[in-house]
Amino acid sequence: MKKIIIIVAFMFFTISLFAGELSVSYVNSSRKDHLQIYKFNNSSYFDIHDLARIFEGEIDIEPNSQTINFTVFNKKCRFFFDNKWVKFGNKNYNLFNKIIIKSGNFYIPKHFLKLCVNKFFQEFIVIDKSRIIVNLASMEQYLIKRIVIDPGHGGKDPGAVGSYLQLEEKDIVLNIAKKTKELLEKNLDVTVFLTRDKDRFVSLGDRTDFANNHQADLFISIHCNAAYNKKVNGTEVYYLSTAQTDEARAVEAMENDAIRFEDPESIKRYSDLDFILYDMRQNEYLIESSELAEICQKYLVQELNTKDKGVKQANFYVLRGAFMPAILVEVAFLSNKSDEKRLKSDNFQKGSAISIYKSIKKFKEKYDKMN
Repeated sequence: MKKIIIIVAFMFFTISLFAGELSVSYVNSSRKDHLQIYKFNNSSYFDIHDLARIFEGEIDIEPNSQTINFTVFNKKCRFFFDNKWVKFGNKNYNLFNKIIIKSGNFYIPKHFLKLCVNKFFQEFIVIDKSRIIVNLASMEQYLIKRIVIDPGHGGKDPGAVGSYLQLEEKDIVLNIAKKTKELLEKNLDVTVFLTRDKDRFVSLGDRTDFANNHQADLFISIHCNAAYNKKVNGTEVYYLSTAQTDEARAVEAMENDAIRFEDPESIKRYSDLDFILYDMRQNEYLIESSELAEICQKYLVQELNTKDKGVKQANFYVLRGAFMPAILVEVAFLSNKSDEKRLKSDNFQKGSAISIYKSIKKFKEKYDKMN
């Protein structure tokens, strides 16, 4: 019976504590949130951690001085334990109620929000009825703005060589990469970098270092495929993970063989331990990489009318160090007579570029809205 009384009392306290919420929306984003309102002594309060979340602020609690530093939009407010004043700049403002500390949480009087809207952050926060509208300049950092396109091979590394027309992979993928760059920069608000813009050798590790150094949001490596079986044809897109099939392992081995053109010191970076470490880091982007691969595969097959060989996983050295969503596109097979003939065609190369462009556009539209 005693337990029941305690539970009911706790439930009553929780219900009386929570007193509704304000909806939160963000300028130039479909991101949504809410700000809970709490009641203490018939006055309304907000949890400071909720305020930090919706305004992307930072909290620094100093028990010795009994103060809370709250940094929002690069400006600092200071609250004082058991006090109804907030310091902003060199001036103190009356909150009309003391801040409340309960169960390790810090509750700030509702009047603080009014100060934010009318005095502190007029250019960033607006209240429209029961809705808060936030304009975060930092939203820009979440948009897909910088893209690295990687034309595979180059220079002393020709990549796959056609069985019939003797086309070299390095030339075809460079053409596709340049066309893709042109489409992206013409139609989307993005900056595109090529790991090479001419016939020169770039090591596999240097390609992803290039993407990381340019703070890329996406990395797309473009290749042509090859197989011992000359009848094999079609399109497939990969993302970084352990190869699941013999066919994927064969493609992995073929693309990774490019390290034979590198110096012995550079080759050391491709150890199994490095793969484990890079794989752990790339896991942050596993869902995004697999999704981008699915979208790209779909558009390539539709546009090029090639055989759909599906989305696959493999341990490609060129994807290992990319700390962003990253995929490797195998447009078609140079080892297949029909595919090689099509790869030579300018229209086919344009179609490949259009497909990659469309997939990036689709992916960008989704993830820009999510932020």
